[in-house]
Amino acid sequence: MIRRSDFYLIPNIMSVSRIIAIPIVSTLAYFEWNLWAAFVFAIAGLSDYVDGWVARRYGYESKLGMLLDPLADKIIVLSVMVMLLFLGRLEIQIEGWDMRWLAPLLVIVTVGREIAVTGLRSMASSEGIMMPADQGGKIKTWIQFFAMIFVLIYQEPWLGIGRILLIVSVIAALWSGIRYLIWFVRKLPE
Repeated sequence: MIRRSDFYLIPNIMSVSRIIAIPIVSTLAYFEWNLWAAFVFAIAGLSDYVDGWVARRYGYESKLGMLLDPLADKIIVLSVMVMLLFLGRLEIQIEGWDMRWLAPLLVIVTVGREIAVTGLRSMASSEGIMMPADQGGKIKTWIQFFAMIFVLIYQEPWLGIGRILLIVSVIAALWSGIRYLIWFVRKLPE
């Protein structure tokens, strides 16, 4: 059961702060205040770790937090990815190869995976099954956070490292998405 008081729990406020950071990071990146954009995004990413620690340490875990925390992570990562795609910062170049298709594909696959996992969670919830975040999903999120920070810095070697991490994060996203699907199917009654 979600209670009104859950909205005032520190971990849930921290999750909402990640969503509030989206227009700030996007605006800073657009006007090429790159280090500030990376800094604000890094603080938002750090809040993901801190809110989970606070929730577990002080018993502030709630059903709202179980929904809000991964949702905030998805929204900030996807929003910043789309903004970076718009700014042309996700373009991967390999001499002699036309790689313009790769950046949009990485974003499309990431968005598709997040929609699919959210749909699975919704179906699981309708069946009375709680679908907690698994270790693969958490690793994927941290890789995405570091990738976005490095791309936001927009200086070599960080930009190249960020683009490589973005590719790694898409592979991790697909892997964890498959694991969620298998977990969900196994939890269904015969």
